[in-house]
Amino acid sequence: MPYPVPPSRLRPPRTAREVSRLRPLGLVEAAFGKSPGVVLAAGPGYGKTSLAAEMGGIYLALAEEAKDPAVFLWHLLYAYRDRAGLSEAARLLEGGAWPRALEAFLEALEPLGPQLLVLDEAHRAESPGVLKALEGLCRLPSLRLLLLSRKAAPFAFLTVLTEQELAFDPEEAWALAKALAPELPAFEVERAHSLVRGWPLGLRVVLLAMRRGLRPELALESGEGLLTYLAYGLPQELLLKAARLALLGEVPEEEAQDLLPYAEDLLLERRPGRLAFHPLVRSALKALLPEAEARELLAQAAETALHQGEGVRAAEFLLEAGRFGHAADLLLKEGQAWLERGLTYTVLRLLAHLPEGVRRGRTGLFLLEAEALRQAGRYREAEAAYQRALEAGEGRAYLGLVRLFLDTVEPARARPYLEEALKRFPEEASPLLAENLLNEGRPEEALALGLSGPRVLLRLGRPDEALALLKEAQDPGLHRPPQNHREGTLLRALLECVAGDAEEGLRFAERGRFEAEVLGSPFGVSLAEARKGHALLALGRPAEARGAYQTALALAEGGPARLRVEALGGLAALGDREAYGEMVRLARAAGDLWVEGFMTLVVALAWLRRGEAFPLPPLELLDPFLRAVAQAYPFADGFEGLLLRYPFLAGRTLFTPPLPRLRRGLWRLGRLPEAYHPGVSVEIRTLGSFQVLVEGRPVRLRREKARLLLALLAARDWPKEDLLEALEPTFRTPLPWP
Repeated sequence: MPYPVPPSRLRPPRTAREVSRLRPLGLVEAAFGKSPGVVLAAGPGYGKTSLAAEMGGIYLALAEEAKDPAVFLWHLLYAYRDRAGLSEAARLLEGGAWPRALEAFLEALEPLGPQLLVLDEAHRAESPGVLKALEGLCRLPSLRLLLLSRKAAPFAFLTVLTEQELAFDPEEAWALAKALAPELPAFEVERAHSLVRGWPLGLRVVLLAMRRGLRPELALESGEGLLTYLAYGLPQELLLKAARLALLGEVPEEEAQDLLPYAEDLLLERRPGRLAFHPLVRSALKALLPEAEARELLAQAAETALHQGEGVRAAEFLLEAGRFGHAADLLLKEGQAWLERGLTYTVLRLLAHLPEGVRRGRTGLFLLEAEALRQAGRYREAEAAYQRALEAGEGRAYLGLVRLFLDTVEPARARPYLEEALKRFPEEASPLLAENLLNEGRPEEALALGLSGPRVLLRLGRPDEALALLKEAQDPGLHRPPQNHREGTLLRALLECVAGDAEEGLRFAERGRFEAEVLGSPFGVSLAEARKGHALLALGRPAEARGAYQTALALAEGGPARLRVEALGGLAALGDREAYGEMVRLARAAGDLWVEGFMTLVVALAWLRRGEAFPLPPLELLDPFLRAVAQAYPFADGFEGLLLRYPFLAGRTLFTPPLPRLRRGLWRLGRLPEAYHPGVSVEIRTLGSFQVLVEGRPVRLRREKARLLLALLAARDWPKEDLLEALEPTFRTPLPWP
């Protein structure tokens, strides 16, 4: 598989298990009875990993880089590589379409039957996308998910067991003492248990120190003070060697032969061919080394990691060594490649550890941060970072700003930066010019510059061809938010609403929302709600459509102005004239004349289907499809040629004419199987005051008794005698009954 996951992350460490912890195991089993997912949330040393190892299952330890959902999914694929058919998920993930890969992965897990998945160090991988992936895992009825975390808050949607449940009780403390130091009297074991307040790792360290002759006096409830007990009675040279090796966190077993006799005292964790130090032990031992020596050793470890191709680990060693300049240089050299691999959150995390003075001397870091923020969908922060890079003299920030405003579909804002980029980087800026021309509503010029794809066909007035092309295409890769609406699922949702089936448009809008949530893209989530509103509007479900559009507007707050355009247009289609004016203003401010014409016609058709007139304003429509629809509006006699050119208008779409006019047109084309009758739309409202509407307009029945009869029949089914009795005060003669 393309992304390398260290094998050591796929096996739980082998630690001493002198005590079988039946009490907390029972608590975990009981928790699984209430929830498909359980979290063991406690600080280091509370025995979370040891407890999970007793339960078996598939084990996976996570690192900071797994904050990126694509990397997290690669870890899952490695963990299940011998258990499930994952070729489809791997194919999608290799293409970057990881939200779709997650769906394929979940489908591959369904036939496996009951299973337990243990995710260790889950707090290190916390991110919105990973949380959405965990929610997806919890939907599998056969999967039990056990998270081991130092924090409970991110995983509050699952059942949480805390330090209180995981701490040793007196009985467990006595059992551990009998295994480690049977010579200790009960009162000393009780004292040790009291000093550590049930902390499992602390109790183990104190008992081992007591076995070596120490009498505990200091309370030990956390990593502070651990060294006092850990080092007691052990040779100083051994401790110094352990400290040097502990800096690496994990070392080959042959390099630590001298430590093996003391593995129990040092709480070493055994992994295949390697020894690992508990994080708290590592921190405590590090304090034994002079600062200069520790820094030198960490720098050497970074050099070794670089030679082994582990650049991210090397950067982490350099940061820990305080060699911020070297870490910054490594980020400058490798950071862009890491972004291309999808390590967005990793790059942002490493940059956050660099002091401001180090950044100031390396202006390329401003540009790297801007690129990472844009890739994460944090557009406001990205714009500020690009501006800072420009001020520092980084000319490539012009390209970044153009890409940013292509992502947010704001061609007017992109234009001045594009002009500068074309002067400085003509080859790289030329494709960006083509896409910006497309966003301005000039698709022929974009096509002449070599741009192609479904969006080009849509704006060329060929939505049916655009939809067919998108259906045939492989997933374009959704590893960053902009692609979700530019080439992927949300574009499919829009095209289905224009030239396909609105029911399919609704399905893809809901899928697009899931993908956007997984990608952590508020932009995508808002746009997904707007596209959902379009589908509901075309399906004739106005109340639900209004709710979707209002949600889209709320989510768009604080985002690019262009993001509000479709939602405002949708509300205008439902009768809000003020929303229409705001929609036009924002579309023109963004410089996207195509979307102004598109949404104006959506509004006009929606009003017409309700039986209301919407006078079309003058529109500059270069799109031949939109121009043909505008010319046919309001679809009086003679518009049949439009149905011949665009037969999809007879389906459930945003541009479908009112049903009576559509039927008349199809009848004239000889495409109705029965004789044409224009018909009328009759609506009877019984909620509140009784109303009858014909073609959307209220009507008044000539006779009050006819109105009453209709109201009674609309309320429920009546037996003849009961109906006559109910009408008796009104009718003096019985109604003739068939």
